[in-house]
Amino acid sequence: MIELAIAGLRLGVHVLGGGVWIGAMFFSVFVLHPRAEVFFAGKPQFEDLLFTVVQGARWKVVAGAAAIATSGAALLWEHRAAGPWWLAVVAAKIGLLLLVIGLFTYVSWVLWPRRVFAAEAELPAIRAVFRRIGALMIAANALNVGLGVLARLLRAGA
Repeated sequence: MIELAIAGLRLGVHVLGGGVWIGAMFFSVFVLHPRAEVFFAGKPQFEDLLFTVVQGARWKVVAGAAAIATSGAALLWEHRAAGPWWLAVVAAKIGLLLLVIGLFTYVSWVLWPRRVFAAEAELPAIRAVFRRIGALMIAANALNVGLGVLARLLRAGA
């Protein structure tokens, strides 16, 4: 019974972590940013709101990504004998996770500082890059969830 609970915890952390990340990013990129931009109509308070909202979020995302990676590594170890197709799907999932972590690192430690110190005329271009990278991260994370479902089906022999 304990083994089943631990297996469920590993899977739950992995699946829910990915779902929360996708949901939070989708809300930020497609709801919060566009609506706040309309509400503030280009006023500097728009940037102030975003800085306030995201303050401290970086480390929560890092912790979430670490939980997803750690639970994924545990799942990989648990099912390592599942077969070559399963391992190929898991390799693709790892590649997508690394892509998203790389993009998040770029956004967090390059684009945010650039945005904080940008002149007003530079902000539209920086915002556009944020939107493109955000959409790419959402798509990669959603694809990763889909590959997770495929991996489960392959492991089950479906």
